[in-house]
Amino acid sequence: MFTLRDYQQDLISKTFAAWSSGMRKVLLQLSTGGGKTIIFAVVASELTCRGEGVLVVAHREELILQAADKMAVTTGVQPGIIKAGYKPTDSLIQVGSIQTLARRKTYPKAELVIVDEAHHASAASYRKLLDAYPNALILGVTATPRREDGYGLRDVFDHLVCSISTLELITLGYLTEYKLIAGFKYSKHKVPQKRDFTKKELEQVASDYKPEEVLKQWNNFCAGKKTILFAVNVMHSKAIAAKFRAAGISCEHLDGETPQSERKAILDRFKSGTTKIISNCAILTEGFDCPDSEAVVIARPTTSVTLWLQMLGRVLRPAPGKNYATILDMTDNWFRLGRPCDNREWSLDPVSCDPDTLGVRCCPSCHHAFKPMPALIRTKQYFNSAKAEFVTHYEADCPNCGKSFKWVLEESSGIENDGVPIIISTEGIEFKEVPPEVRPSLLLPILQAKKRKFRNEEKKFLFYNDTIKNLFLNCQELTLLELNYAVELLGCTEWAFEYSIECLASRVRKAKEWEDVTKIMSRRPDVVKKVIWTQFSRPERDRLNQMKAHYEKEIEEWLTEENLAIVAGDLEACSDIEMISSLWEIYNKQAIRVAAGRLSADQRDKINQWIAELDAAK
Repeated sequence: MFTLRDYQQDLISKTFAAWSSGMRKVLLQLSTGGGKTIIFAVVASELTCRGEGVLVVAHREELILQAADKMAVTTGVQPGIIKAGYKPTDSLIQVGSIQTLARRKTYPKAELVIVDEAHHASAASYRKLLDAYPNALILGVTATPRREDGYGLRDVFDHLVCSISTLELITLGYLTEYKLIAGFKYSKHKVPQKRDFTKKELEQVASDYKPEEVLKQWNNFCAGKKTILFAVNVMHSKAIAAKFRAAGISCEHLDGETPQSERKAILDRFKSGTTKIISNCAILTEGFDCPDSEAVVIARPTTSVTLWLQMLGRVLRPAPGKNYATILDMTDNWFRLGRPCDNREWSLDPVSCDPDTLGVRCCPSCHHAFKPMPALIRTKQYFNSAKAEFVTHYEADCPNCGKSFKWVLEESSGIENDGVPIIISTEGIEFKEVPPEVRPSLLLPILQAKKRKFRNEEKKFLFYNDTIKNLFLNCQELTLLELNYAVELLGCTEWAFEYSIECLASRVRKAKEWEDVTKIMSRRPDVVKKVIWTQFSRPERDRLNQMKAHYEKEIEEWLTEENLAIVAGDLEACSDIEMISSLWEIYNKQAIRVAAGRLSADQRDKINQWIAELDAAK
């Protein structure tokens, strides 16, 4: 008798609750290796105890025999098997091949129909079978409740029950830890959008994953490990198996045309360890359990998250002495479709074949694929002189080998192979590092100047110097460090820095009123104000101080309650910007701004808008 795990009991309870609430067709999701067969066997036992019939439907012999064994142990009832080569029985439990049932078009009596690997349930053969049981309870089970073409299963099932995630199963020890090895540059063919590869396209991509390269990378990362290998097609799988055997490594090929007796013998040899590697084409994605398998090699691309996770699930079952599984992905599947433990929101509704996998990175040194923790990602900005643009480089340490590597997320030049980010080597970077105090967003005029073409060096020299001067004059937020960095980017001399300082000081000297000085300098960093102040002679400083004192005294007089009341009254009488413009010339501007605050909200907003327009026009 099986002892159910907490999450298994929870799934069973939710299934019966859904049926009780009137949702007859329930789909149950649980990661590969989580014990789906045990769950539906326990559910079936609840009905057989009441004398009700159960039909389990699967599409492969391994699934059929596995389900029959679990049913017999759990329910105490020996199931009948509906498949060519098996003698019919009148057992309460029948486990049938969907192909045989569809061909015979006769269905046994059942109050519960269980569909194993139910992501196939949208096929016509399954639909006809379910239509034959209009009053029976329906239970579909799958690790991936998603059709391979991205369409949903809403028209087949009424309700979806999801279990704990793959990551939680790993944490609890019900699945094994794994290392994902990826980041190879074998993929050269275009990836189809919103569908999987056709047979013809797979024939073409087979050349991307040459048997000698598969052998090479297996030796690099999986040597000596019991391995399941997924090839592009039959010819590709046979060629890979031959290449391994030629290297003295026991490897056998398996495909859908392999005779049943030979197929069983091959799988038995693999399970016993006589065969080290089993290479197959779309045959071991479902229903094959060999927990002590240590590695899986993916030598075929796909856009189907269902197929991808089914392949990876073959090696995630724990076994004695198995510390972790090795997933060697020679394709770009890992980047498009994510890791086994990535969180996925399953739904009966249609979803894209290409789920969002942003954040997963691959170490260029050891090919370990992982998702860096945000707190451990370091960022630096660089100036690319060749392209005259700022680039953000992200850096992280690989948890597998400990080496650091960098990557960029540029939409234009940082993406290749339909969305795989370019990994930037730490060696030979021809970028100028941007100090953290420098804000690239302020240096746009510098980038534009850098991209210009000039007839001669003299014109370039003059234009660059003017660009730096104008940037400093017009951008009050600019710091001296940013000004100096701009000078360095354009390759100008120190004179450009000094010239910009002098031009700003000259603009202050020409100011007629202190209010003009404040417009020029009020938002400048304190260090800039101090440097500009040092540019003035003693008489110039005295003059500026007198202007300031006069302005403050004038402000003090204007800001009396009596004067503010007069100004507010005149502002209230203004009906257009011309009237405000007249007051702007007569009254102190600070007094106008303060007095405007005393008006009603509607009037205040209108007056302030006109004042802003007058400021901008000046």
